[in-house]
Amino acid sequence: MSPATGTSGANAAPGTTPNRNLLSDKELLYVKDFLSWELLAIKKFSAAAGACQDPNLRTLLDAAGKRHQQHYNMLLSHLQRHAGGGAA
Repeated sequence: MSPATGTSGANAAPGTTPNRNLLSDKELLYVKDFLSWELLAIKKFSAAAGACQDPNLRTLLDAAGKRHQQHYNMLLSHLQRHAGGGAA
């Protein structure tokens, strides 16, 4: 019986949780890494757009930055939903 989940882990693959509604520690680390990468992309696109003289290119860079911001927000929301049920 797993003390963290209170369930038998006999059917769970190594590195996973028996309850698929919970994220394993390893999965949480992956999500945190993805958050870091998205944040870096947001910063880089913002800097590039700010330095850009061409308005069309600036619009494209801003749009790409906003897309990464949406990805960041989605990942953060997912992480926050699962933070109470596993390691955060």
